[in-house]
Amino acid sequence: MIILALFLTLYFYFSLDIVSSMLMLVFVETCTYSLLLSLSWFHVIILMMILEMLMLLVFLLLNFSVLSMMVSSIFIFMFITLSVAEAAIGMSLLTMLVRSHGNDFMGISIF
Repeated sequence: MIILALFLTLYFYFSLDIVSSMLMLVFVETCTYSLLLSLSWFHVIILMMILEMLMLLVFLLLNFSVLSMMVSSIFIFMFITLSVAEAAIGMSLLTMLVRSHGNDFMGISIF
């Protein structure tokens, strides 16, 4: 059953034009990263890596939309600046967490 779903996905992916296949790939990656985010949220460093992957997907979509609309690319530079600032704040909070608790494991159960 999984092989059939894989073949159908590949068929749809290769039968679409470039823009639609790109958007489909971004959608599948977003779903995959969201699933990973919901399943492995005990270690903060893994959460930060998954969130950075999602930020890269948003950057890809932003870059693609700016290039397709032929507008100024100031939005891309603002997004990169805010993304770097977010990563720096996340790393500093992770450093504070590790120094105070000894590791980045969160033993909180939400279910």
